Amino acid sequence: MDIFERMENKDVKSWTAVISGYGIHGQPDNAIRLFNRMEKDGFRPNEVTFLAILTACSHGGLVIEGMEIFKRMVQEHGFSPWVEHYGCFIDLLGRAGMLREAFELIKSLPIKGDATSWRTLLSACRLHGDVKSGECVRDVLNNFYRVHPIDSLLVSSTYAVAGRISDLTRMQEMEQTNVTLVNYGVHETEEENVVKEIAFSRVEIDN
Repeated sequence: MDIFERMENKDVKSWTAVISGYGIHGQPDNAIRLFNRMEKDGFRPNEVTFLAILTACSHGGLVIEGMEIFKRMVQEHGFSPWVEHYGCFIDLLGRAGMLREAFELIKSLPIKGDATSWRTLLSACRLHGDVKSGECVRDVLNNFYRVHPIDSLLVSSTYAVAGRISDLTRMQEMEQTNVTLVNYGVHETEEENVVKEIAFSRVEIDN
């Protein structure tokens, strides 16, 4: 920050870099103060600047502030949000436990075909142990997007957080059965039409 203050010719990139730094290091209030100062000093934030400040709000749990900044980005500055902006906003709502609001936002997005937003919401379901919402999001991912191992892991973790050990055990047994079938070449994924092999690890000692 001292170097930034001593800079004679600040530009949007330097302002954005410091705002991002505050967000990364868990100082969202400082990020917002610097963002407001940036505009007050006559510098117009760009899309990357808004991505940095929204990320800071998301990690800091500043829901109201994040919603206001998102609105300013669209209404005052006229930017069309990127999928990354929507992702930050969805993460912001999810971390705050506003899972239904996040779900409705994803469904209304003008940008379609983005599984990342759904997985962001699924991660929030795990955080709050919301099994019902998690299963709903998983079904959307299974029905409309390419199968990814992280989906099952997130749902399994959601069961664990919610204390539903029996459901977790049942799911693990089903996954183990699927892995066995894949190992014997019985099962092929519809999305990729290839047989997946089981991975393994090896440790060598003394060469």
